Amino acid sequence: MKKLLLLFALVVAVALNVNAQDDDDWDNEISLSYGIGAFTDVSSSYISGVNFGKQTHYIGPFGLEYIRRPSERFGVGLLTTVGTCKWSESESSRATYIGIMPAVKYNWYNRERFSMYSKAAIGVIIGVSSGNEKNSTQAAFGWQATPIGAEYGTMVRGFVELGFGEQGFLAAGLRVKF
Repeated sequence: MKKLLLLFALVVAVALNVNAQDDDDWDNEISLSYGIGAFTDVSSSYISGVNFGKQTHYIGPFGLEYIRRPSERFGVGLLTTVGTCKWSESESSRATYIGIMPAVKYNWYNRERFSMYSKAAIGVIIGVSSGNEKNSTQAAFGWQATPIGAEYGTMVRGFVELGFGEQGFLAAGLRVKF
């Protein structure tokens, strides 16, 4: 996780050193987010063989997203998420969920400093579990549907999203446009 934060800080630093651009010239977006209520959190049997007992603690999902905008309103890219569950039978029992999903984004309200958008992503969730002498890796269908997202700022923007799936029903974070 520290490497992910360091990478995001490096991207922000490089983007801030770029000459100021008009919003129409920003073709790329990198986002770092944290969500609550991810599908893997609310569904204890999401990936078979991972459920060791009663779930006691879920951390995440953390999200890293890249979007390339071929037009002012439409973007395509990749959404990745990471979340971890700990289970009650043993402190060493845990499962880590890694999501890798191609994504599309549509900005339906654009102003200079404020935008509203919708987003959808479909891909794979890889569950890696360990503990109680059980170690397994399994894959399952993963998705994110975000009907309403809002962002505010210029090159560096704060955002909040309401949706359902691997980023959770509520996600917030920072986005850098370059």
